[in-house]
Amino acid sequence: MLESLSDMHKSYLVLLLLLLMGGQQYSFAQFSGGKLQATGLTCALCNKAIHQSLEELAFVEKVETDIKSSSFNLTFRNDHVFNPSQLKAAVEDAGFFVGELQLTGTWNQDEVERGVSFIWGGHSYQFISSKTPSAAKSFNCIVAGKGYLTDKSFKKLKNEYGAYFKLENNIIQLILVK
Repeated sequence: MLESLSDMHKSYLVLLLLLLMGGQQYSFAQFSGGKLQATGLTCALCNKAIHQSLEELAFVEKVETDIKSSSFNLTFRNDHVFNPSQLKAAVEDAGFFVGELQLTGTWNQDEVERGVSFIWGGHSYQFISSKTPSAAKSFNCIVAGKGYLTDKSFKKLKNEYGAYFKLENNIIQLILVK
C-alpha cells in the first residue's frame, strides 16, 4: 500500500512538472503601460472624471492626461494583473468611451504565431496582425475589439484582418504596431 501511494505521488509530481513546463511556453511579463484615447469628452472636467476613474484601478500605477488629444498615458503596476475589460469599464463608468487602446509590453518568449491564443496575466490574447513580437523585444499593439475602438476603426480593422478577426468575448485580439 505504501509503495503504491509512493507511485501515485510520483505520478502527481510528474504531471505537475509537465503542466508547469507546458505553461512556460507562453508565460511573460505583464504589459508595462499604454495609451488610452477616449471619445465624447468636451471639457477639462471630462478628462478629470476619466483620470480619477483610471487611478482607482488596482493595476494602474500612474495616469498622465493630455487634455488636447483626450488621451491618457498609463503606467501599470508590476505586482498587479492588467485587466483590459476593467480599463474599458472605468472609462465607461465615467460616462465616456474608449476610442483606442494601445498597449506596451516586452515579449520574453519565442515568436508566437498569428492567430494562436496565449495566456498572459490570466487573460487570453491573440495577435491577428501578420507581424508578431520577437523574443526579448518591447512592442506596442492596439486592442482590436468592439468597445476598444471607434466604430469606424473597428469596421476598418474587421475588413482588413477578415479571417483572423473574431468577436469572442474571452479572447482579446491584438494588432502589432510600430
